[in-house]
Amino acid sequence: MAEIIKFGASEVAYHIRHDLREIPDGKSHGNEAVDPSLSYGNYSLLDGRCQTTKETNAYRKKIEKKCFQYKRKNLVHAVEIVVQCPSDCPAEQKDEFFKETYHYICSTLPMGEECVFVAQVHVDERHYSPTGQMVSKDHLHVMYVPAVKDNKHEGFEYRLCADQLTKRAHLKAFHPGLQKHLDESGIHATVFRKNNSDGKTVSLSVSQLKELTKKTGITLDHSLTLDELAAIIKSNILRKNQLRFFQEELQKKEKVIDELVQSLSQSQQELKKSREIVHITQTEYNKLLAQSKVKDQVISDTRQTLREHQSSLSVASQENDYLRSKISSLEKVLETKSAELTKLQAQTKEPIKKGSTWGYDAGWRNHSASWGKSSPDHSIKHTEDIDI
Repeated sequence: MAEIIKFGASEVAYHIRHDLREIPDGKSHGNEAVDPSLSYGNYSLLDGRCQTTKETNAYRKKIEKKCFQYKRKNLVHAVEIVVQCPSDCPAEQKDEFFKETYHYICSTLPMGEECVFVAQVHVDERHYSPTGQMVSKDHLHVMYVPAVKDNKHEGFEYRLCADQLTKRAHLKAFHPGLQKHLDESGIHATVFRKNNSDGKTVSLSVSQLKELTKKTGITLDHSLTLDELAAIIKSNILRKNQLRFFQEELQKKEKVIDELVQSLSQSQQELKKSREIVHITQTEYNKLLAQSKVKDQVISDTRQTLREHQSSLSVASQENDYLRSKISSLEKVLETKSAELTKLQAQTKEPIKKGSTWGYDAGWRNHSASWGKSSPDHSIKHTEDIDI
């Protein structure tokens, strides 16, 4: 559930930058599971202090100066506790879980909250199982100067001693103590459960739990009992049998795939031949298309000529209709004139009642004298009965 890590003087600054997500330009996180697009959701539980790497490291050194230090090369200058939020913690209590966990950790430190220089909640890590299921959990990083009470060195109230804070007895009491604190705070989250078996457990760190999840897909948030480990081994054997079955099925599928590949190759060859035939056919088609275009042009020209002839014919037809109308009118006039002529002819054939006949009695026809010369009087005398 919780993991404790110790750091030497040369390692502290790097891990502070990692926890505060202050990565220099051109550098990447050592943890590939970190998604920078989600880092905005990270937050610190330290109000008003240690918000940058520079500020945090300066504060750490200030606390160290208050502590007596042995001159040892392997002296531990910082301890980090990483606590994951349990799966059964309600989402609405997640922030309270981290806050109360931080308070509990501070209560276990001789210097209390004063020696803590990092208390960062991370929500930007995404771990996935082999099946693609997301198994990452939000977690809290608490780094502190391992200051313990000092009664030997004058002028110092504290001294650096990480071993005293990370003894086995201290670690065994951590989870039960945290569970009690959460219960008393009303936080419904399980960080410790009593063993129902013989009480023997297999302790796993947070990094080991992550690695187990990554490789097996089994999600754990606590140390294993022997019974749980036996169940996992049994499950693992079952999974190996399943894997063997799937491998056999995979070989069958690969054989089918090989057959399909061969069939595809034959189909591609046939397709190539078909394309060659299509290319030849396309060439012939292009020739026919060119001929068709020429014929279409001839047809178009012929249709244009036909339209012009039709237009001329329409004009001639209109003129013909006009002439027909004119002829019809003239025929009517002719009929009228013919009737008048017939009537006039009928009148001219009627006998003259009195007087001599026109042109005969006066000797007109036998007159031989020239026109205009003196001649006998040949004037015709008309009687009143002559109809003119």
